[in-house]
Amino acid sequence: MIKELIDTISTNIIGNEFKIKISIATILSGGHILIEDLPGTGKTTFAKSLTNAMNLKFKRIQFTSDLLPSDIIGYTFLKNNEFVVNKGPIFTNIVLADELNRASPKTQSAFLESMEEKTVTIDKDTFNLPIPFSVIATQNPSDLSGTSLLPESQLDRFTISFSLEELSKDQRIELLKNEISNNSIKSNFSFDQTIKDISQININDNVIEYLDNVSQFIKNSFNNIHISPRCLKQTISLSKSLSYLNSNKYVTYQEIKDVLPYILRHRLNIVKKNEFIEFMKNEVLKKVPLPDEK
Repeated sequence: MIKELIDTISTNIIGNEFKIKISIATILSGGHILIEDLPGTGKTTFAKSLTNAMNLKFKRIQFTSDLLPSDIIGYTFLKNNEFVVNKGPIFTNIVLADELNRASPKTQSAFLESMEEKTVTIDKDTFNLPIPFSVIATQNPSDLSGTSLLPESQLDRFTISFSLEELSKDQRIELLKNEISNNSIKSNFSFDQTIKDISQININDNVIEYLDNVSQFIKNSFNNIHISPRCLKQTISLSKSLSYLNSNKYVTYQEIKDVLPYILRHRLNIVKKNEFIEFMKNEVLKKVPLPDEK
């Protein structure tokens, strides 16, 4: 079923095989995805293909400078002398926040409660969001005109971030020849059954110790670095989902090594974003011994 799901998504997305896989794992773990790249590189197509193939409900919000928080979460209005709630587009399984950093900081903050508590408060009433709920946000580089930096409190709520890969010549030719049809890509994927299977995935204390060792190595090696407990919890949840996609019954050290560069990419300003994945692999993960190697 998982192979079929990945193959289905790949009909629209050329290359980026591991990013498709880790994105599926992120949604299965209840996390959120931040895709950072230049306009026109396929960020929105990636998000649509991913959610349609997983047979989940999907809504897209185009962020602009005049977008208001009520345009996202909803509002109340008076009808027949009673206040009625009009729920916004955030009430769905997967919400695509397209060009998130083109909105004002006030509007960006409308996502904070939903991404952490999976609830939305409209006036004084709090509503639960559908299960599952994940945000896939696209972001243009911050040096482009009309963009605002995302606050750290919001960045930390995103589980992973990445940019789409540069395509080879053959892949570019294939992309230009293909016609994209998001509405036609469906699979036999069952979310509820998959979540039950993931709940059976175990994680050994040694693997948790390794994660903590990596976190401490980074804090001790670089100045003014903060890795939140939320970030480490997200790493464990995401590693379990990725282990399931890898047909494992337990989390291995390799899953931790695979997900950490994508989890820390938008949290740590150590090197340039396009160099971060290789930097993590060579300068951090290779230098932290496994607990049973000490």
